[in-house]
Amino acid sequence: MKVIYAGYSKTGTKTMGAVFREFGYNTYDWLENCYYIGEDWKRIIKEGGTVDDFRRMYKGVDAVVDGPSYAFWEELSLAFPEAKLIFCVRNEQEWLRSMINQLKQLDCDWLFKIFQVFSYTGWKYFSFSQIAEPIVVSPRQRRWPWTKYEKNPVVLKQLYRNHNASFLQNAPKDKLLIYNFGDGWGPICEFLGEKVPDKPFPHANKEASLVKDWMQSNPVMKRMMRETMFSLGVLTLIGAYGGYKVYQNPASIRGWINAAMTRFKL
Repeated sequence: MKVIYAGYSKTGTKTMGAVFREFGYNTYDWLENCYYIGEDWKRIIKEGGTVDDFRRMYKGVDAVVDGPSYAFWEELSLAFPEAKLIFCVRNEQEWLRSMINQLKQLDCDWLFKIFQVFSYTGWKYFSFSQIAEPIVVSPRQRRWPWTKYEKNPVVLKQLYRNHNASFLQNAPKDKLLIYNFGDGWGPICEFLGEKVPDKPFPHANKEASLVKDWMQSNPVMKRMMRETMFSLGVLTLIGAYGGYKVYQNPASIRGWINAAMTRFKL
């Protein structure tokens, strides 16, 4: 592994992921952590893990961003001592507004919720999120895809402060870059030994556009979309066939209802 972005959620994780991919790095973000190694993460969060676990999970991965990776930056550093660390701190009130806005956007995105119900990959995502979200973005576990996020500002700020304070106190300074996104390519390229790309510096997840961005470019999200379309197509065909059979023989549905009422003594 080449680099760990240890900044908290909503401190430019999606932008940093775009930067690493521009360098050609195999990068694991939230969706990749979920799809490829979600079961490992669920076990680690519940039971703990070893350095060997992390080495196995991230074999062949060049960079990690976002949760739950940043909450385990120390374990990842032990597993990959050659990996450099990049970190960013936003103004607390600005960060809080951004985080709450992101959670509100996810609450309102019913298409994404549908993916989590009618897609196997989407259900994997929700199962993973149930375990990982409480330690990184929300203090309460969601029981269903349509459950809204808890947005307690006091608790959210405490999670953010605790992570930042712990990291800044314990991170090894000899392999650390404290980064300001306004500085563009220069500091990151110098720190990682990469050539400055001949293109503007990326700015991802603007105005909490996370799900929209995923739908446009992320292969895991595109898989969710395909699976959902297939599932809904199958259900539509089953419903149409059932409706046709009832239309052909209306008495059959009455017989089924009568049998059910007799069986359950209604």
